[in-house]
Amino acid sequence: MKKRNYFVNIVSDDPKYSPKDFKISSKQVRNSIIAFSVLLGLFAFFFYGFLTTSLDKEKTKRLEKENIKLEEVIAELTASNKSLGESLEQMKDFKERIMVAAGLKSPYALKEVGKGGTETEGPIENVSTNTIESPAGKSAAQTKNQTYNNIVTTAKRISQESKEIEKALKYVKSHIDEQKAKLAATPSLWPTRGYLTDAFGWRTNPITGKRQFHTGQDIATQLGNKIIATADGFVLITEHTPILGKIIHIDHGHGFATRYGHLASFNVKEGDRVKRGQVIGFVGSTGRSTAPHIHYEVIYMGKNENPVHYIID
Repeated sequence: MKKRNYFVNIVSDDPKYSPKDFKISSKQVRNSIIAFSVLLGLFAFFFYGFLTTSLDKEKTKRLEKENIKLEEVIAELTASNKSLGESLEQMKDFKERIMVAAGLKSPYALKEVGKGGTETEGPIENVSTNTIESPAGKSAAQTKNQTYNNIVTTAKRISQESKEIEKALKYVKSHIDEQKAKLAATPSLWPTRGYLTDAFGWRTNPITGKRQFHTGQDIATQLGNKIIATADGFVLITEHTPILGKIIHIDHGHGFATRYGHLASFNVKEGDRVKRGQVIGFVGSTGRSTAPHIHYEVIYMGKNENPVHYIID
């Protein structure tokens, strides 16, 4: 192939300088282009390296800042988990004592309170992540990852145990509420103040003279004295009967009911809700009665019981 030559003519506007011609071969042009391309490539390479290094430094600084913040967060979570774990142990102790007090657990169970979980479930160590020393064979990243896993595991355990405590306390509350309702329904007061005459059990009827079973407790007192409800409940019956005269029958729930006989008058009506201690009527001598008194009955699960066994005041 025939080589090509290129001529460059340089002309000056100064008459003192004569025009000059330069001859450049195609090989020289090609070598110049190659050299320029190489130089350009080297410049681009070094510029890219410089730019990449600068970006890496910025990224490293940013990651270091983020890592410091992350370590602070991990340290806070570790301390928080430890505090929550200690509070949880106190709550477990409190729950056990409440269950014993409520009669839902034996007092001997308290000797186990406060021992915590098994070794694998115990609270994590209080490690400061800002000064982590890597164990043999573990990198700092692995150690931090293990610390993070410990935090997550402990948080899950605390969450699960707190739910179990909440469930237990709800059960205790339900049991206590039920006991409170049962206590409120248990006839525990004297319906009126006076002298105990005919007691619950077998007796000689003062009117007929025959031996018969007396289903309540007679209380002799002044005519017109107040009669109170001996427990919370609903008034089922207010009526006049041939034998007990004017009576009030109250359903207290939980299997309890009470009956008050020989009243002079009523202070409640059927369907009324009454509270313990509320005045429901007044002492009289209606029906088969020899003098003013009240015939008081306690009925449990449909069976008459001795009222004295329930009275605490």
